[in-house]
This record gives sequence, C-alpha cells and structure tokens, in this order.
Amino acid sequence: MAEPEQLRRGKEFQKIVQSDFSTNSKGGILTIEQHISFDGLKETKQTRGRMDIFIHEDTEDFVTIIEIKATDWDRIKEKNITRNLYRHSKQLFKYIDKYLEIDDKSVCHAVIYPAPPLKEDLRELIEKRAIENYSFPVYWYTEIKS
Repeated sequence: MAEPEQLRRGKEFQKIVQSDFSTNSKGGILTIEQHISFDGLKETKQTRGRMDIFIHEDTEDFVTIIEIKATDWDRIKEKNITRNLYRHSKQLFKYIDKYLEIDDKSVCHAVIYPAPPLKEDLRELIEKRAIENYSFPVYWYTEIKS
C-alpha cells in the first residue's frame, strides 16, 4: 500500500529541517527525534512521544522543543485553520508539560512550517491565532533557513 502523499511530504520536509538544524546548530545538545516517556504526567493517556527537535544544555534548567509541520496553509480551508492550530498545539504542549511538570525545566518552544501562505492576511491570522489562542510562536522555514 502506497504511503499517503501528505505523510510522504511531511516526512521529506521534516528531514530537510532536521538536517539543517544538525548542520548549523550553534550550541547546546541537539537531538533529532527525541523519544520521551509521559510517565507521571497527569491528564494524558499517551505513554510515549517523539519530539522532532530537542535542544538542551547539560548544565542549564531549560530545554527547547521544536515541532515541524509540513502544513500548506494555502490549501487549508479557512474553517479548518483553528482546528489545525489546536491539534498542533495539543501535541506540542504534551512535550512541554512533561518538561515543566516532571523535569522542572523551563521550556522554549515553537512550530516550524514550510512557508507563509501567499495571502498576507492569512499569514497574520495564523500567527496571531497561534500565539494568542495556543501560546506558540510560528516560524516559516523559508525565512529562517540558513
């Protein structure tokens, strides 16, 4: 059975971003696809997870968690924008909660999408809803890649 196009595209984008971070990381200990356990974390039925990019310092009390999503916002119906942002935040905040509640760390976090939508007002809507409704910053890979 062939892999769905959306999944294949997502994996390809994830590999590109992870490779770029691996090559251009300036500090910290970078882990690609960090597997974690949610043991002891309340309010989740999930027992394990896999973060796309995890950065930490051995001597510091903070970590950075970055999720990579290959969402093409120009193809998403406007009525589904909030639902997609909610799903992305739900996944991201499981990881954040683990490090805040279990490991007592401060967490820096973000989601990286491939490129901003072509419509400027759609970009503003996504960035505003992500930060105001779901408390995560959005970065556009085409604007941050080295």
